[in-house]
Amino acid sequence: MSGEQDASRTPATSGDGSPEAGAPAAADHLDVPACERLFRRNGLPLLVEGHSLDRDVFGRSAPFLLVVLLAELSGAVRSGWPAWANALALLGAAALVAAAYAGLNVVRGRPWSTLPQSVGVPELAFFVLVPALLPVVFGGQWGDALLTVVGNLVLLGVVRVVVGYGVLSSLWWGLARVTDELGAALLRLVRLLPLLLVFSLVLFYNAEVWQVFDRTHGVADLVLGAFFALLVVLFVGLRSPAEAREALAETAARHPGHERAARFSRGQTANLATMIATSQLLQVLVVSLGMGVFFMALGTLTVTPEVMALWDVDGGTWQRTLSLVGGGGVGGADLVVTQTLLRVSVAIATFTGLYYAISVQVDAVYREEFVDGIETQLADVLRARSRYLDLLAPPPSAR
Repeated sequence: MSGEQDASRTPATSGDGSPEAGAPAAADHLDVPACERLFRRNGLPLLVEGHSLDRDVFGRSAPFLLVVLLAELSGAVRSGWPAWANALALLGAAALVAAAYAGLNVVRGRPWSTLPQSVGVPELAFFVLVPALLPVVFGGQWGDALLTVVGNLVLLGVVRVVVGYGVLSSLWWGLARVTDELGAALLRLVRLLPLLLVFSLVLFYNAEVWQVFDRTHGVADLVLGAFFALLVVLFVGLRSPAEAREALAETAARHPGHERAARFSRGQTANLATMIATSQLLQVLVVSLGMGVFFMALGTLTVTPEVMALWDVDGGTWQRTLSLVGGGGVGGADLVVTQTLLRVSVAIATFTGLYYAISVQVDAVYREEFVDGIETQLADVLRARSRYLDLLAPPPSAR
C-alpha cells in the first residue's frame, strides 16, 4: 500500500474532535480496489459491494481448502498395511478424487478438465463428501468417514466466519491496539481488578482448590475451560450489536456528509459487531494469559513440594524441576513446576478473564475509551466508503 493510501487512515480533526475542512478530501485519491483493500484491512469485508460467498469467502480460501483436501488423502492409509500398500493406496486415493472431480464437471456440462471458476455449493459438497469416501473404499472405515464429513463441515463453518467477517483483520487491528496502548491497558487492569486480585490470591493459596484440581480428570479441565470461554463469548457477543449501532450512529453524527456511507445493511452491521467483539475478546485473552503467567511464576516460587505435601497434593501426573545456575533454587531448594500448578493457574486465569469481560461491559471509563477508538477507525472507513460509493454510483447531484 502506498504512503498516500496509508495517509487516508489518519483522521484529520479539529481540537473539539470535529472533522477539519480538508478531512473528507483525504480519501479522494482512492480508487475502487484501494477502498476495498481498506475495508478488508479494517475487518469489514462485507462493505465490498457484490460481496459473495463463492468468490469473496470460499473462493479466497480455495488454496487453504485444497491443502486440506490433499492432506485428507491420508484417509486411505492404514497403520497395519506395509509401506508399499499405503503408497499404492495414496495413488489410488488421488486417482479417485481426480476422477470424482472430472465426473462432477461432466455432470455440470463442462469439459472434464475444467478448473473451478468459483467455489459454490457443488465444490463445497465435493470437498465434504469425496474425502469421506476414502476411508470406506480403502478399509471400510465408516466411522472415519463420518468424522471426515463432520470435520469438513465444521471447517467450512469456521472459514465462513473467519474469512466472511474479516476476523483475522480484526485480530490484527485489536493486537495493534493492545500493543500501542499497553500502558493504558495495564492501568485499566489495575483499576478494574483490585478486588479480584485479592480474591484470586486468597483462592490461589487455598489448599482445597489445589486438592480439587489435583484429583480431577483432564477431561473435566477441558469442559470447565470451554464452559467459561463460552460465557465470555456470550457476554461480549450479546453486547456487540448494540455497540456497533451506537458507534456507527455517533461517528455519522460527528462526521456530517457521510450519511449514505453510514447506512449499513444488517449483514454489514453484523460484520462491524463481529469486529468489535473480536477486539474485545483479544483483550480478554491477553489479560487471561498475563494472569496465568503471573500465577505460574508465583506458584513455582512459593508453592514448594513441602507445601504441597502439607496440603496433601501430589502434583499431578508430571512435574519438572528447574535448577538455577549455581545449583539450587530459592532458599537453596529447586523450583518445581507441576501439572496441578498449571491447572490451578489456568483456572484462576480463566476466572480473571471472565470477570474482566463482565467488568468492561459496565465500566463507563473503559466504554468511553474503547468506543472512541472504534469511532476513530470508523471515521476513516466512512470517508473511504463515501468515495467508494461515489465511484460505483455517483449521487444525482454529481452526475
